[in-house]
Amino acid sequence: MISRKIMRATLSALIIIGAIAVVSCDERNEPDLPQVVYTLKKNIVTPNSAMYVDADNDKLAIAALSAGTYVYDIANPANPIELFHYPQRDTLYSSYVGMDGVNGLVLTVSGPGVAPGDKYPIHDIETGDRIGGASFSAGVQAVEIVSSENRFEAWRTDNSEGDGLGVSAYCYIPDSSRWRRDYCEVIPQGYFRGQQNLRGFGIRDSLVAVAESYYRIRIYNTEIGDNITTFFTTGDPQDCAWYGDYILVADKVHFTVVSIANIDTPVVVKTLTIPGADRLVQIVMDGTTAVLLDDADGIYTVDVTTPTEPKFLQSISLPEPTSVTASNGKIIASDEQLGVLIYSR
Repeated sequence: MISRKIMRATLSALIIIGAIAVVSCDERNEPDLPQVVYTLKKNIVTPNSAMYVDADNDKLAIAALSAGTYVYDIANPANPIELFHYPQRDTLYSSYVGMDGVNGLVLTVSGPGVAPGDKYPIHDIETGDRIGGASFSAGVQAVEIVSSENRFEAWRTDNSEGDGLGVSAYCYIPDSSRWRRDYCEVIPQGYFRGQQNLRGFGIRDSLVAVAESYYRIRIYNTEIGDNITTFFTTGDPQDCAWYGDYILVADKVHFTVVSIANIDTPVVVKTLTIPGADRLVQIVMDGTTAVLLDDADGIYTVDVTTPTEPKFLQSISLPEPTSVTASNGKIIASDEQLGVLIYSR
C-alpha cells in the first residue's frame, strides 16, 4: 500500500515537473515582453516648457518657449552635451525647431505670430552664426527638414490664407563660405493653397504625403508642384510617415497602413487600434519602429517590420506631452511638465 502511494506521488511530481518544463519552454520561445523596449536614459529639465523636439544624426534641437532654442549632442543618451543656445528676444518664444544634423544647422520657428522680430532664423550650431531665415508666414502647423551635404530644405504646412505646403531652401558653396538661397540650382516646388485644414506630413524623395481634415491624405509631387493622388482613411488623419512603399498614418485613435505600390491607387491594408490611445497626433520612425504621440497621455510604439501586420510594442505614459522625435535607436519626447525625456533601446 505504501509503495503504491509512493509511486502515485512520484508520478504526480513528474507530471508537474514536466508541465513546468513545457510552460518554461513556451515562455522562452514566445515571451510576453516586447522584443524592443525603450527605457529612459535622461531627463533634461528645460528653463521653460519644452514644446517641440527634433533629432537628426544624434543632434537634438529643443524649442523651450521664452528660454529659446537648444541643441544637444545625444550620441550618449545618458550624457547629452549642450552645443548651442539661441536666446529669444523681447516677446518672442521658440515654438518649433528643425534639426539638420548633416550640415549642423538648426531652424527656429518663433511665436507669437503677431509679435515683431526675427521669426524663422537658421543658425550654424558650431559657430552660432545666423546663416539666413526661412520664408515662412504665420500659421505654421508642422515642420520637417530635408538635408544633404551643402543643401538645406525646410518644409512646412501652414494654415494661413493663401499658403499650404511650402519650402525654403539654402545651399552652400565652399569657395564662398556662405549659405545662400540663390546658390540652389534646383528648388522644389511648394504647393500653395488656402483650403482645408492641413496637419502633419511626411517626405520621401519628391513625394510629400499631407494629412488633412475630412479624413483625407494628399500626395504631392514636389518636382511639378501639384497633387497627384488623394485617398481617405477611416480615422481622422493627423500626421504621416513613409516606410518603403507604405504611408503610415496617425489616425487619432488608429494606426493606419496604406500601400502605395501603385501610386495612382493607394490601398489601406491595415487599421490597428492602439489600446488606450484617443489623440494620436504625430508619427515618426526609428528604423522598423513607428513611434506615435498621443498628446493626452504619452507615446506608443508599433513594430512595422511586416507593414501589413503591424504589432503593438510598448506604451510610455507622460503627463503633458507636446512632441516626439526619433534617431538612431532613440526616442525623444518633450513634455510641458517634465521637460525633455530621452529613451533608448
